[in-house]
Amino acid sequence: MKQSEFRQLEPTVDDIQDIIDEMINTGHFREIQKLLTEAIGELPDSYSVSLNIDFSVFDNEREKGIKLLQTGLTTSEGEPYQHSADTAPLKYMVDGEMCIVPEEFCPNCWGEWQFKFKHTTCHECGYELGKQVKYLLDDDTCPYCLEGEVTINNPVCEHCGEKVDPSKVVWG
Repeated sequence: MKQSEFRQLEPTVDDIQDIIDEMINTGHFREIQKLLTEAIGELPDSYSVSLNIDFSVFDNEREKGIKLLQTGLTTSEGEPYQHSADTAPLKYMVDGEMCIVPEEFCPNCWGEWQFKFKHTTCHECGYELGKQVKYLLDDDTCPYCLEGEVTINNPVCEHCGEKVDPSKVVWG
């Protein structure tokens, strides 16, 4: 997804998340929570139940969608609680154009592509990390753990210890 497209949707996704949070916190989902509690009470201890609310974008040309928001209620025992299964949107340079997609997707074809530093080729379109696709590091956040910091002068993350391969990133 092009950076401009992602930026257009970002306020909508944030607003939807805020509204859902407010509805859950003010009891608008009380009846649903009750039903989830009853459902889990009838199942084996190893089960959990969830109600998911997703916000996705589907591209008819790619015939693929990207999930930008996933939240909802879940329980494995007792009172249901709100969960979030979103993944961090990451910036990439793809064929020279900046794209933003959640980390588990290919920024070119939107196919599933997890652990890009370990599995460097998208199995759906063949794009490779370090060739057609590069991580865009413009805020020094480690692309491995998303918590530590890396820089051009210090490419080793102090949080996870991974070293950024300069052939697979673009510093912005």
